[in-house]
Amino acid sequence: MVKAFIPGEKYPTLSITGGSCALRCKYCMGHYLKGMIPTRSPKLLYDTVRSLYRKGARGILISGGFNPEGRLPINPFLRVIRDLKRDFDIVISVHCGLVDRKAAGELRRAGIDVVDYEFMIDPLVISELAGLKSRKPSDFIESLRYLVEEGPPYISPHVPIGLRYGKIWGEWKAIERLRDFNPYLVVFLVFVPTRGTPMSSVSPPKETEVVAVLNHARSSFREVAMGCMRPPRFKSTLDPKLLEQKLVDRIAVPHKSVVEKYRLEVIHACCSIPHELIDKYFTD
Repeated sequence: MVKAFIPGEKYPTLSITGGSCALRCKYCMGHYLKGMIPTRSPKLLYDTVRSLYRKGARGILISGGFNPEGRLPINPFLRVIRDLKRDFDIVISVHCGLVDRKAAGELRRAGIDVVDYEFMIDPLVISELAGLKSRKPSDFIESLRYLVEEGPPYISPHVPIGLRYGKIWGEWKAIERLRDFNPYLVVFLVFVPTRGTPMSSVSPPKETEVVAVLNHARSSFREVAMGCMRPPRFKSTLDPKLLEQKLVDRIAVPHKSVVEKYRLEVIHACCSIPHELIDKYFTD
């Protein structure tokens, strides 16, 4: 049965950099940080999570802006993350960006459960749109390898569709590369033209192109998810196609009418958490 993932108050997202990001990606410009709870110090992170837990949160996604090397500046927070795992029965996901082998091991030792890892191998997107001029596709592949070998127990690659100015280019190759890692789940995202960014007037990929990518992925991975990032209008047009063609096992934040029509099971968590944690923390 396809599951609908709607995080809400049970799985909020926190930004350890507030609204700050060094990259200023042309498709984001820090816009999406505004929707996260700012926790810019380790103490504030601890106090915020304690409060959220008392209000019913059973998981958190730690995210934020990246530094010029494409990494989340998480090191000063690792001790507090260990404390959170010790003091509260809570699932912790991290959107960490690129890592080296040492950093991957530190994430595991901090008690982090899940890494949401944006997997990009289009050199134009990496250098021109994401602002990582010193990075190459091989850096993203190597970083994923470090996470799989040394990092937290669950690594969920996230593949963006249409970031090359709305065009399909590196998505097929990304799928082929990911096969070697045999991930438990691959999450797909779709480029959203965002107001206030240099790419606000760029059209997203066509729905037929998104369907084609997911159709290719369907036979490649154990589970496939449509993540929360996609144009809002796609929720009433693309989502039914994905469900009717059985191209996804999970879908994030679908329209209420889609949930009702297709009788989707609703899980109040991020779409990347594994079945073991769903059963333990998010099944009533």
